[in-house]
Amino acid sequence: MTIEQGRLSGLQGEGCVVWRGIPYAEPPVGELRWRAPRRAPRWDGTWRATDFGPQALQPQEIGVAAAPSSEDCLYLNVCAPQGTPPPGGWPVLFWLHGGGYRTGSGIQAGEGEAFARAGIVVVTVNYRLGALGMTYLAGIFGPDEPDAGVCTLLDQIAALRWVRANIGAFGGNPQRITVYGVSAGAKSVGNLMASPMSRNLFSQAIISSGGDHVATPEQGTRIARRLIDELGTKDLRSVPAEDILAAQERILTGMAAVWLWRPTVHPNVLPATPTSLIAAGSAAGIRLMIGHNGNEAATFSAFLGEEAIAPVDDVLIEIFGNTKILDTYRDTRGADAAKIAVMSDERYGIPTQRLADAQAPHSRVYRYRIDIAQPGVPHFLDGAHGMELGMVWNPPAQASLPREITAAQIHEAWVNFIEDGIPLPSWPPYGETRPVLVFDEDPHVEFDPNRRERLAWGDVSWQPGAWFPF
Repeated sequence: MTIEQGRLSGLQGEGCVVWRGIPYAEPPVGELRWRAPRRAPRWDGTWRATDFGPQALQPQEIGVAAAPSSEDCLYLNVCAPQGTPPPGGWPVLFWLHGGGYRTGSGIQAGEGEAFARAGIVVVTVNYRLGALGMTYLAGIFGPDEPDAGVCTLLDQIAALRWVRANIGAFGGNPQRITVYGVSAGAKSVGNLMASPMSRNLFSQAIISSGGDHVATPEQGTRIARRLIDELGTKDLRSVPAEDILAAQERILTGMAAVWLWRPTVHPNVLPATPTSLIAAGSAAGIRLMIGHNGNEAATFSAFLGEEAIAPVDDVLIEIFGNTKILDTYRDTRGADAAKIAVMSDERYGIPTQRLADAQAPHSRVYRYRIDIAQPGVPHFLDGAHGMELGMVWNPPAQASLPREITAAQIHEAWVNFIEDGIPLPSWPPYGETRPVLVFDEDPHVEFDPNRRERLAWGDVSWQPGAWFPF
């Protein structure tokens, strides 16, 4: 096979063909640290695309793949169906991993064999994370550092451009690209829908537990100053990348740090908050499937215990000036569940709702909520953050129990949407009556679910930051 950079060799999979560790940009090291990615150079001979490229430099901890990580991380992987593509090519799934912009890699959910066997080309992408991807330096060094705060987003755009230019060689259709992400990956998809630099690069989007998550220049500068203080130098390109990672983790670490790092608003790349740009029509014509899980913050409670709800009062006071909204959640959820529920909605539920409302006037939107976890996961994690991944990517081989049947239906909905823009025949498009398909042991449509809670947030706006002080 030949792409723009040269010849490639891959591997035969089970009902699919895979190519791993393809560079889509130059290594962002040395003088290219905190710079916009540059086009990957051509190579002589044949590139053996049989091993995964390094994941972005990141802390090694529970839940993070024990795989090589490096500042040199701009690689992607392709998993394609076996056989002859149809006229025009197979539809393409472009996947952006989650991990709070701090951890993760393109193969977080696997290579995508189940999608490939369904006739979809899957592209999984690594991109810069944490301080190396999103330290906003323009507030300290001025216009000499124009792109440091949005390198993560620029990496994703560069990977999309690579896909548009090369996916035809893998049997994919560059006019039928669906971008999909969970958590930080979902927030990235919102950024791509909003950015003028990614216009016309994809036709559909799937956002799972996303919403606005960008920094103002003031927020970005504050974090950058703290990083420089931790490093003890302003000569930032001479510092070993591992020292930058260590300084990043001294600011905040573990689950407390998953929302600290995020792209900063940028005049050319991301001129305002994503939801406001999308409401103004930045993604007009892009079909959207969007949802969240019904008990998102349970994942953080499982890791942090009572510490997960410790910031609730401070977060709500910063947004509203008081904590009165908790009274609504105590009425609807009960006293014990109120704080977990309000934090779930602050981070994912309400931002997801507002993104759906923003895009609905401009294209067809499908809204969902997932209230279960994949089969075999304890029930206290039903609807918890990230619990749909296994069902979407690895459906059960045989489905007889209710959860297995729902898991298979979730995968089917994703496949159908990627193929023709309609997830399930029984799923009505989102509109004035706010229909939401609820995936539980008996999937069903609800109209404007949790209405009292939605109305309690009113039209207040806020820019989500870290829940935990630093």
